Amino acid sequence: MSYLPTWIVVVVGLLLLGWVLVRVRRHVRRFNRAAAVTGGHFSHETGTLRARSAGLRVAMRETRARVKRAPADVPSNGRGRQEEDRG
Repeated sequence: MSYLPTWIVVVVGLLLLGWVLVRVRRHVRRFNRAAAVTGGHFSHETGTLRARSAGLRVAMRETRARVKRAPADVPSNGRGRQEEDRG
């Protein structure tokens, strides 16, 4: 009969532990859902940024190749300095 209070405390402790674990599991699930949504959004934004930077690199490479093939024709190159043309 002296073990009865011990068993009552153990049962109450196990019930409280079960209740706490259920609550914690619920919060962990909510956190995991929020983290998944945030991770998906971040992944989407990162992918968009990568695509934009790749497009910019391609455009810069094409521009550099075009400039190397045909240098820019500046019309003022043949006239000299403006002060010299005034007479």
